[in-house]
Amino acid sequence: MGLRYEKIIKLNPQYFIAIGLISMSIGGIWEIKSEENNFIQLGLFVLGSTSVISGAIIGLIQKREIIKKNKDNN
Repeated sequence: MGLRYEKIIKLNPQYFIAIGLISMSIGGIWEIKSEENNFIQLGLFVLGSTSVISGAIIGLIQKREIIKKNKDNN
């Protein structure tokens, strides 16, 4: 279990959030410009939203680990 946390702590959540926002923006612009909806647009929305949510979860895990380390040092 500790090995997985070490890998998550090394990830940068800003990349996940940025990629998710870009993906959702492309899907939204594509939906506005096209006349019919298809599964690729839905896939871009789902991919973007899961990327943003995973980035937020990674950020919360990192924040929790930093707080835990600070409490242990004091």
